[in-house]
Amino acid sequence: LDGNMIGEEGARELAEALKRNTTLKQIFLGSNQLGTARAVALADALKVNTALTTLGLGGNNIDAVALADALKINTTLTDLDLSFNDLDPAEAVALADALKINTTLAKLNLTHNKFGAVGAVALA
Repeated sequence: LDGNMIGEEGARELAEALKRNTTLKQIFLGSNQLGTARAVALADALKVNTALTTLGLGGNNIDAVALADALKINTTLTDLDLSFNDLDPAEAVALADALKINTTLAKLNLTHNKFGAVGAVALA
């Protein structure tokens, strides 16, 4: 679904479907301009989803704090793409804190963000 401009209603419906999903393993939602509210809905779905292993959210200008909270709970996601989201230092710190708890995420793409040295140190 990369680049399909799924909109607020589409993102909300997709998040609800992901809460019930037991088979879908990968979904790519890059460049959909999801923004913060839609990312929060997806994060809520990640808290209960037990099937999804790969989630692509690159290029959506999201707030990663809600996703970081979901990563503290989710035990199935192994690959997360947050590239090109303009993530700031606070979001990088939130992700770093989540990674201290999460034991399943093996791949995290954070290329082309804006968390600078503070975020890089937190994630190191």
